[in-house]
Amino acid sequence: MNRMREQKQEPAKKPEKASAPARPALPISVINLLNGSWLTRENVLGNMKFILFCAGMMILYIAYGYHTERTVRELDRTGGELKELRSEYITIRARLEKLEQQSQVAAGISALGLEESRVPPVKIEVDPRELEQTRTP
Repeated sequence: MNRMREQKQEPAKKPEKASAPARPALPISVINLLNGSWLTRENVLGNMKFILFCAGMMILYIAYGYHTERTVRELDRTGGELKELRSEYITIRARLEKLEQQSQVAAGISALGLEESRVPPVKIEVDPRELEQTRTP
């Protein structure tokens, strides 16, 4: 058993690898993308119309997004204004209804020296023939 322990305790020596040639930090495809050399390839130049079409569609999509956001902001602002105007309308309508009450009108005309009539109105009926006689030609 002691032999086993002795063998386990000794670290096994691994042969050191020879130094590998220095690899670039970035893959070649990334380097080609960054320096723009991929644009000069024949397959890219052949599909340039499609690439420009996709770029135009992206620009239109972004513009549509901005337009939609602006519309939503305008709707929100208009909704706030509508709530404010509606509350103002309700307040003014309540004041008008209070001012139109008979007691309020009576109090307002008493300041002018007028009095509220306590006699109900009477309908006056006139015969149409008498009405014709009273008209002047």
